[in-house]
Amino acid sequence: MNNSIAEHWNLEKHELPGINCIIFPNGTVTILNCYSTYNPNTKESKSFCSPLCDTTIESIAKYNVEYWTIVDEWVSIEYQDGKIHGGDGQMGNEGFIACTDAENRLVWGIFFENSNPIKDLEIKDNILIAINEHTELQIEINLENLTQIKMTSIKS
Repeated sequence: MNNSIAEHWNLEKHELPGINCIIFPNGTVTILNCYSTYNPNTKESKSFCSPLCDTTIESIAKYNVEYWTIVDEWVSIEYQDGKIHGGDGQMGNEGFIACTDAENRLVWGIFFENSNPIKDLEIKDNILIAINEHTELQIEINLENLTQIKMTSIKS
């Protein structure tokens, strides 16, 4: 495990990079392009999330050492020998999902800048289904390929 990541995700504190991304214990980071559109004529909202590029935690820290943000768990479910956790970041509009092993070490973490807190988690056929605090956004993540993320607006 990358020392920086172990330093920020441990038994005392849980911190993830406060940017749209997937982070792995070895320091690899996949930057995510997450955005929403709203059509005022149909009053329909659509949300999207796709991988943008891969980088490293060191590369991000080169330009901004204060990118870590504290996350608070709202919900967790058993997964393999560990758990998948969901909750919020330090701002009200942020959400996170993280997978940990039996010793609570980070397996992977996903941070969303504008999802709102994650309050419900469920797994169906290797797809993690996360629902946000206001039950307005459903996030589906393929647990066999974490970069396959589908966001669906539940209500406008």
